[in-house]
Amino acid sequence: MKKALLFVLLAALCAGVSAESLLKPVNDLGYGTWNARLQTLSMYRDYDNNKPGSAYSTTAGLLLGYISPELAGFSSGLTWIYVEPVDSSSGSDNGKVLISNGRVNVLNEAWIKYRFEALGLTNTFVKAGRQVVNGEVFCADEFRQKPRSVEAALLTIKDIPGTAITVGHAERLSNVWDDRNKWRFNDIEETLGAQYQTHGVDWAEAVYTGITNLEVAAYDAYAHDIANIAGSRARYALTDTTAMNGYYRHEADVGQGAERSSDMYGLSLQQKAGGVTLEPGFLCIRGDNLLFQELTTGINHPLGSSMMIYSGQFNGGSDTAYLKAGAKIGKTGLYALYNYTWQDHSRTAYDGQELNFVVKQPITDNLSVSLKVGAGYRDSKSAADDTFATDTRLFVTYNF
Repeated sequence: MKKALLFVLLAALCAGVSAESLLKPVNDLGYGTWNARLQTLSMYRDYDNNKPGSAYSTTAGLLLGYISPELAGFSSGLTWIYVEPVDSSSGSDNGKVLISNGRVNVLNEAWIKYRFEALGLTNTFVKAGRQVVNGEVFCADEFRQKPRSVEAALLTIKDIPGTAITVGHAERLSNVWDDRNKWRFNDIEETLGAQYQTHGVDWAEAVYTGITNLEVAAYDAYAHDIANIAGSRARYALTDTTAMNGYYRHEADVGQGAERSSDMYGLSLQQKAGGVTLEPGFLCIRGDNLLFQELTTGINHPLGSSMMIYSGQFNGGSDTAYLKAGAKIGKTGLYALYNYTWQDHSRTAYDGQELNFVVKQPITDNLSVSLKVGAGYRDSKSAADDTFATDTRLFVTYNF
């Protein structure tokens, strides 16, 4: 299987000179839409005071997806993802330890959808099954070879002018980490660290854009017998080049959930200057560590996705100042994120900082190469040594 995947990948790279999708003739037949992706991810991490201290892994992955034609309002979709390690360090257990870049074999999406066009509601639908949800409560966060997916049933309403509403219930979650069984569909309570059976997560979220230059979102997620999460965000465009972003979230225990109370506050300024977008901002967490965050369900927050979360940005008692920058030079995309995090001394015995840099270079319309490099530093407040960590990832992606 490893040799077969590498052979197919090389064939795709050679075919990259073609600008037209290789699946276009099939899709033009009208029997639904197919999509496919071949991708290699080579990853290396080096962490001080960690076992193992360093690890590397290269995986080759295939994503195959299909969406059926719509018939009487009904449609369906499937996405299968298969990832195989082709090279890894001996201490990484085929890419599972430290780097979470290992084997995956999962039907990541398998859903059926009904759109209420018969009732005149062209943008209102129900959708049930395995699906990638990227919103206020759950986020896709495709950091490795697959996006986060949930087993859920939801209702989405977009027929109200300037308003999008989603109400849903999720039972299981397949995470982005290719680590042990985290990529499998596990019960929500297992993802959130509970040691007992619950009844999943009920959630509702709404986004309103009916006021010029203003976007407002509000949401609530009830994780049965674990916690309730309520929050909001707002974005106001001061000018064509300047915008303000604000975020708030509160998490509290419910039922037999462990006692907890957390508040998240975020504020940032987006400023476009020529071809560069700068965003300085501030994020602070009060109370306990956040439960719904990048290591569990994902989180919609102002900071941006850091490669290692090395400075502990989601710890209770942390304050994070950061600067994001993005630019495009020709077809080359550039992105950088720096953050400095101060920790509450009674909770975490270090302050930390992290720098991430990403460059993405399209080779053809179908083929691209991305390099991501991160470095983190922890300044110990105890007798422990200061620590340093690096993270390097190389993606080679071919979309059919």
